[in-house]
Amino acid sequence: MTPTPEGLPKLGITLFSLTLDMRRPDYSLESMIRRVAELDLGPGLEVVGFQSIRGWPHVSDEFATSFRTLLDECGLVPSAMSMNLDVALRRDRRMSEDEGLVYLERQMEAAKKLGFPVGKSAVLSTPRFAEGLARIAERLEMKFGVEVHSPEAVDSPHVAHLRELFEDTGSPLLGFVPDFSSSMHDVPPSLVQAHRDSGMPEGLIDLVADVWHSDTSMPEKFGRFAQEAKALGASPADVGKLNMVLTMHGRMDPSRWAELMPSAVHVHGKFYWIDDRGNEPSIDHETILNVLVESGYDGFISSEWEGHAYTDAASGYDLCRAHHDLCRRLLLDAARAASAH
Repeated sequence: MTPTPEGLPKLGITLFSLTLDMRRPDYSLESMIRRVAELDLGPGLEVVGFQSIRGWPHVSDEFATSFRTLLDECGLVPSAMSMNLDVALRRDRRMSEDEGLVYLERQMEAAKKLGFPVGKSAVLSTPRFAEGLARIAERLEMKFGVEVHSPEAVDSPHVAHLRELFEDTGSPLLGFVPDFSSSMHDVPPSLVQAHRDSGMPEGLIDLVADVWHSDTSMPEKFGRFAQEAKALGASPADVGKLNMVLTMHGRMDPSRWAELMPSAVHVHGKFYWIDDRGNEPSIDHETILNVLVESGYDGFISSEWEGHAYTDAASGYDLCRAHHDLCRRLLLDAARAASAH
């Protein structure tokens, strides 16, 4: 694996980027991991437990041994385990705090068994739940992070509340996973093209882009889009598809990630496309990676291609390879600029 210089963020991949390849009849977790190694997409490997491991969070000793051995052979390092808190697992009621903690604890234990130092999931935003998470993390000597993903931002009420809860526990093991989706300067061109190719009316595509660029609150955006889309004759299905533009792509100033980096336990390098010049056309990677370097973050960045949400006309392997090239170039530029100062 090609490492980044000491002291800089380390690169890796989340297997979520390869969701389309998991549908292939010849797919296996082992073959996917070996392909990741062949393409030099490590050294960090992030896995989504419920997506990639049958029977999760039950992990047999045999599977744990073979998994660790495979990663050693491939020169890969477990970076983070993406978990779920399925609060609506039952039809009659939502999970209690105690049930939620047990549910996450089992997944943290499984992640520990596989060698992962970080667990990531949504949580219940209560003092008791945060204190329980801290106890679990400390017992297992693991870090735990909550993803900050569009439409959330560093100053969203939910994130601000969690920051207070985590700080009150006094545990340095609880933190956050910044996701680049919160800091975008444009709607992904690849998404626009996918809607166009599907026959979406051009007027609706233009409308949702205009609404997204407006400096208004999220409720105002949804209200305006729903009203004006209806006037254009949009079907409920059209509105539902285009609403993703408003929820999945945030407009937070990327420099604001500096406020959250002291408590970052992992990073999601979200991207939607890499153009012919080797750049991501809708996310300012240069500013974000500068922030990470200046903040002293030296943990992992998982390349996370989420374009598979709307297109199957691309290879997650190829795009993540191009994303690594972009990140490595910008990280080295940022390090040189920092040393010059």
